[in-house]
Amino acid sequence: MKNRWTFGNSIREFWKTGKAGVALFFISIFVLIYGNTALEFEVSRGWNGHESVQNVMKDISSFVPVGGAIVAMIIGGIDFIMLLSDWYAERNKRLRQIAREEGKAEGEAKGKAEGKVEERELWIAWNNRRLEAEAKGEKFNEPPPTETQHPTE
Repeated sequence: MKNRWTFGNSIREFWKTGKAGVALFFISIFVLIYGNTALEFEVSRGWNGHESVQNVMKDISSFVPVGGAIVAMIIGGIDFIMLLSDWYAERNKRLRQIAREEGKAEGEAKGKAEGKVEERELWIAWNNRRLEAEAKGEKFNEPPPTETQHPTE
């Protein structure tokens, strides 16, 4: 699992720094593919030398903005997906933090309540021993439980 996140983070870092290179690479590939298609078309119609070269260059120059727009849409889509991914990760991080804080507060409240119950039980047991000693007519020297002996917080 850790390797997956490491790989994902390395791709994310590359995307932040190397996106322009990727865009230029894709535009170049699209232009090469379209240029090859335009060249094959001119050859199939019969090669006319300089006029055919001009036709191919005219076709390619018309395609470059279209190819750029296609690549821009692809890269924009990837950027949008990464933006949503970052938002979702941050949201989950905040929700986990809130849940931890709520759990901690709930645990503290429960611990205090349990501590109070334990302290009350100590006092009840001490009082019962005192009452038994008084009923028997014995001297009762046991000190009462104190907060320092059994802290509740």
